[in-house]
Amino acid sequence: MIKLNNENYCGEINIDSKVTGYGEVQGYSWCLSSTSTTIVIEIAEDQSIDSKSLPLVGYGCGGWVYEQPLTKNENDILAIINTAMMLFRDNKMTYFPAVTCSCSDL
Repeated sequence: MIKLNNENYCGEINIDSKVTGYGEVQGYSWCLSSTSTTIVIEIAEDQSIDSKSLPLVGYGCGGWVYEQPLTKNENDILAIINTAMMLFRDNKMTYFPAVTCSCSDL
């Protein structure tokens, strides 16, 4: 486990068979997860949602999402997190509203 704590955000990440993490940025919860090809960072719009309850963005709540190609290099992952947090702080991160109907209704 790698602890993150700076003036803009805090949290922790794990680099194992999957890359995972969670924390807080400016009062919003974030989580980091990986698929076989990407690293995804989600920040929940609802500030009452705990970071360990994510991922929910686009399904259970609105929020912001940042994706990059998968890497397991610690420095690259930290750079991805830093970039995502900078984009969020500058209001340049992609926003996804919550889905308000079931997929079968679309």
